[in-house]
Amino acid sequence: MKRVVVFAAVLALLGGLVLMTEPIVPDVQKLAAFIPPSIGPYVSEADQTFDAESIFDYIDGAGEVYRSYNMKLLVARRFHKDGKPDIVVDLFDMGSPEDAFGVFTHDLDGEGAGVGQGSNYKAGLLSFWKDRYFGSVFAEEETAETKGLVLELGRRIARAIPKEGPKPKLLSYLPAEGLVADRVCYFHNHSVLNYHFFVADRDILLLEQTASAVLAPYTTVGGKSYLLVVGFPDEAKAAQAYGSFAKNYMPDAKKSGIVRTEDKRWTASAKAGDIVIVVFNADSDQFAMNQLASVQELIEAANKK
Repeated sequence: MKRVVVFAAVLALLGGLVLMTEPIVPDVQKLAAFIPPSIGPYVSEADQTFDAESIFDYIDGAGEVYRSYNMKLLVARRFHKDGKPDIVVDLFDMGSPEDAFGVFTHDLDGEGAGVGQGSNYKAGLLSFWKDRYFGSVFAEEETAETKGLVLELGRRIARAIPKEGPKPKLLSYLPAEGLVADRVCYFHNHSVLNYHFFVADRDILLLEQTASAVLAPYTTVGGKSYLLVVGFPDEAKAAQAYGSFAKNYMPDAKKSGIVRTEDKRWTASAKAGDIVIVVFNADSDQFAMNQLASVQELIEAANKK
């Protein structure tokens, strides 16, 4: 199924059990109630439910992606009509709006569909998020009819979820100029970082599933650069991570915090309290330093509120 293929590329990268950040009591009945019992001529079959341990029974090793975003519960519901392609809804309780947003950003291919707080549709697969919930609706064969039903299912599920949730605070530290806002991703470990932008084989930024990070692409005069902003549990951990990154990724930078790489691009890094900032692939040293300064200003302004 395509929802497996979407995440299959990261299977070799991801590993380790996710650390829970807050206690959540998943509610199967509540989650199932968001999904309608029928859609058009289709009727639903019996639900299947899975948690972070049993997710592999449903979507094989690709379940590690959802675990990396602290998933709590999945309700899967198949819709069937004789002679028609089946439609499958996977609705996840991710435990927090931030992680629902995060798993949505893991694959941003497709076109916006106006569902929930963010959505994408491509080739029969709709993905969306709202509050602490992430959903995918998948037609086993895309037709004009199934596309309409997939989108209507998504809209009905999103409307049933009573409220919206906040996006990660780290997003507010991203300078607006040049930002490719619909391609920003949020995550907790270096394997997901490497999936979007390869940094190193090892976790040299010490993300360790305890950090939260956003990776944002920027359009520049000389191409595309990437801004990484990582929030750590405390300043001591941020200092340790900053030192590890500087030592392993840019040892030639010395104390300047900036270095020109072999491809004639620039990488720069800085620390602001419990946050580490890195600019990758900048087309000039001035752009890289300006990006760092802009992020630091946004952090300081937020701290004054």
